[in-house]
Amino acid sequence: MKHVCLALLCLVFSACTTFENPIVADGGPALDEALVGHWSAVKDDSRVDIVITRNGAEGKLAFTGIEPGKEPETGDLRLVTARIERHDFGSVQELGTGSRSWRFFRYELAAPDTLTIYSDSGSFWADAVDNRQVTGKVEGTNVRSVVVTASSEELRAIVQGYGAVIFSDEPLVEFRKE
Repeated sequence: MKHVCLALLCLVFSACTTFENPIVADGGPALDEALVGHWSAVKDDSRVDIVITRNGAEGKLAFTGIEPGKEPETGDLRLVTARIERHDFGSVQELGTGSRSWRFFRYELAAPDTLTIYSDSGSFWADAVDNRQVTGKVEGTNVRSVVVTASSEELRAIVQGYGAVIFSDEPLVEFRKE
């Protein structure tokens, strides 16, 4: 099993699918107030701390990943959340790098102190672009890189219709509130 900081960094930085727009609810970009605070995850000797704060209508997520024998990895992300039907989704974008790409995840809050993150399926998005369900482009054959250019409204409609199959049923990482 992956270390938690590798899992979080994988979600944010190395997903094969990137998006030009976040998933937003009908009311536009927002932040789930229940996420505000300090969260941490520990697996073996690795640890990831995230601090989520409000930044206007959206959020800012600052993370630190610590693995034994390595320098801590840190970063800041723009965070937008959306509740669509019965599920909660997050969209993150790196701050300060000039990157305009978004990454998606589904999350669950179990009680007020447990945050579980689920990754999205790159193969779903590649198929959705290939089948013209969403606009975008697919590059490569063995390792396919997908850039989805659909608007936030189009993404919301796809997530409403296919949310159950877009995101993994297996948790990527589980955080506890500090």
